[in-house]
Amino acid sequence: MQEYNIDKPGAAVMDLWETRVLAIEGMTCDNCVKTLTRGLKRVNGIKDVDVDRENARATITLDTTKTDMAAIHEAIEKSGYKATREIPK
Repeated sequence: MQEYNIDKPGAAVMDLWETRVLAIEGMTCDNCVKTLTRGLKRVNGIKDVDVDRENARATITLDTTKTDMAAIHEAIEKSGYKATREIPK
């Protein structure tokens, strides 16, 4: 009989979730919020996105085993905006 690690302790891969807040440049309307949110949610490994136009920031929860900040910055730029800096929580 074949063995599978499904039932063995420690066999599950642990997700490493981080939340980052980035200052965003270039948002002027509610459609900008929708465009940026949609662009970020396309990145594999992003769990949650909250874009705040008034404060010009995006709060992003990501799985660090599936994506990194370079991919997030690329998605922001492809959406037509610029992440200027990371804001401490």
